[in-house]
Amino acid sequence: MEKLTDHRLLLLIQQGNHTAFTTFVNRYWEDVYTYTKSRIRQGADAQDIVQDIFISCWNNRGHLHTGANGRLTAYLYQAARYAIIDYFSRPGVTIYNDILLEAAADRQMENNAETQLYLKELEHHIRQEVDQLPDRLKMPYLLSREGNLSLKDIAQQMSLSEQTVKNNITLALRILRTRLHGNEHYLSTFLLLLTIPSYNNLIIP
Repeated sequence: MEKLTDHRLLLLIQQGNHTAFTTFVNRYWEDVYTYTKSRIRQGADAQDIVQDIFISCWNNRGHLHTGANGRLTAYLYQAARYAIIDYFSRPGVTIYNDILLEAAADRQMENNAETQLYLKELEHHIRQEVDQLPDRLKMPYLLSREGNLSLKDIAQQMSLSEQTVKNNITLALRILRTRLHGNEHYLSTFLLLLTIPSYNNLIIP
């Protein structure tokens, strides 16, 4: 069955053919797993997600459909995107966004309308939270992220030790993460960014 088209496999799967479904899984497992793992950076969790996706495909085989290219990839990747959003919505799941905070300040994202729209919203929420930080945390954060100054330069400018500056920036990031993760509008914007391919470069390895 390896040489059968996706459309033919789909017809057999919808008839309950387990061999056709096994061929379908073998054909796309690695691609869907690679895509999912690139977004969440957790191999074991990515495996569980992909397994659930294919179980759902079997349980809902009557609703499977091929795309305009005659393949089942569009259906699978849409299911993966929804699963990734659901994953990051779970209580206790950490959103790795330190690099995102820096990228928002530096505008280091692909220049396309969709990404820029989401980034603009994200920057707005980050700026609101940064403005609420006490000066001792806000100043070193801004000098580092927006002024691109080294710890040494910031320490000299603020008459502080480098370790104190480092501690204050770390604390600022911790506070920002906590506040932003509790902001539903921010979270929804962040989750939308996860579905944009260019965002993959901004997640901490």
